[in-house]
Amino acid sequence: MTDLEIMQRAKMYMDQLAQGIDPISGQELSEDSALNNVRLARCFFYVSGILNQVIANGGYVGAANKAEFAITPEQLALVEISPYPLRITEFTNNLLKEVKNPTMKKPSAVKFTNWLTAKGFLMKEQGPDGKNRRVPTADGIRLGLSTQMRNSPDGEYLAVYYDSNAQRFLLDNLSAILQET
Repeated sequence: MTDLEIMQRAKMYMDQLAQGIDPISGQELSEDSALNNVRLARCFFYVSGILNQVIANGGYVGAANKAEFAITPEQLALVEISPYPLRITEFTNNLLKEVKNPTMKKPSAVKFTNWLTAKGFLMKEQGPDGKNRRVPTADGIRLGLSTQMRNSPDGEYLAVYYDSNAQRFLLDNLSAILQET
């Protein structure tokens, strides 16, 4: 049995104890049982919640000290290129999904946009709202970058999308992008 399976079983036991059920026999705990105490039931619910968080984190305790993003060549080969244009955050989510390591940070979208700006595929411009934004250059458009107006609770904004050619280009240059400071 793996550690994760043991945690899942322990959570199941805590849930049953919190509900006044003996997890071994499946029978209701007697009223005079120490395990059927309200204060203990609250404790069992609390421990079950903590176990649920650890299970959701792949069995790892804590997330404050996540490792920097890294991907092996084998994992990189498995990253799917979307036939539909993606936002950079969707693209970085796809990278992290393939690594399958909940103790690793998501790759920074800013690293990608900074690198693309330095290489001349994106440029900064001031939008009508006075805020700086990045937009594709002519080279960026040829690469497969496009823009689309989007709405958010804070108002309308211009979003950059990456088609399959642009996604492939990012994967091909991932090592250089990740070295960006």
